[in-house]
Amino acid sequence: MLTSNLTLIGLAALLILTKEVGYRCNRWSRQRREMTSEEGSSFVMSSALTLLALLIGFTFGMAQSNFELRRDLVTHEANAISTAHLRHQLLNPGHSRELNSLMAEYIRVRMGFSRTGGDPKAVEAVGVQTNQIQAKIWEVTDRALETPEGQRISVPLLNATNEMFDDAERRYAAFDAKIPERILRSLLAYAVGSSFLVGLTLAALGSRHFISTSGLFVLIALALSLIIDMDNSAVGLITTSQAPMERVSKMIESELKLPG
Repeated sequence: MLTSNLTLIGLAALLILTKEVGYRCNRWSRQRREMTSEEGSSFVMSSALTLLALLIGFTFGMAQSNFELRRDLVTHEANAISTAHLRHQLLNPGHSRELNSLMAEYIRVRMGFSRTGGDPKAVEAVGVQTNQIQAKIWEVTDRALETPEGQRISVPLLNATNEMFDDAERRYAAFDAKIPERILRSLLAYAVGSSFLVGLTLAALGSRHFISTSGLFVLIALALSLIIDMDNSAVGLITTSQAPMERVSKMIESELKLPG
């Protein structure tokens, strides 16, 4: 939350300061040359702000798509884990208990993926743990398929296990699916350039409008910070909900506590 607030404050301060620099530069230049106001310059300012709005809308749409993809994959992985767990209950009691224990450990590790905060080393550590538990689950599943109970549900059990493992890989891919850094930098550069142009135009018109323009740039900074926050849904104010995974985790944990 602190990082998101600092981003908003920093962007707003940068845009307001840039506008003031543009205003003072043009005012100083016009005073030296004794130039009069230019009403037509407002058209250039309006065009620049309109294009900025279009760029923000386009980038916001990209961030929203990536966010929704990550959110949907959390639900999909939770459903896949739940399906695999329910099919494990059709195996003989020995293999079922062993797999239940592994699945409880597996979902705890998978929930830890959302708590990495985007740290590459933490993500890699979760990946190593995930692969280790997947290998154990696969080993027990392979042994279970040799039993009469396992042979009876071999195809649906293998499909559910594969789907569960595939969803883990899909979440890693979605984690890396972010707005290209070049687009974010270009958007920020255009916002700064637009604020400078606003300052130049206001000086040409002979009116500062400090409060109204400051409010405008705070709103622009808010939109930019939302884009950045949504694009990095591991941290900040906008994060991917883990509620589906938590519900499945509670279900598995509760069944582990049942006698027999």
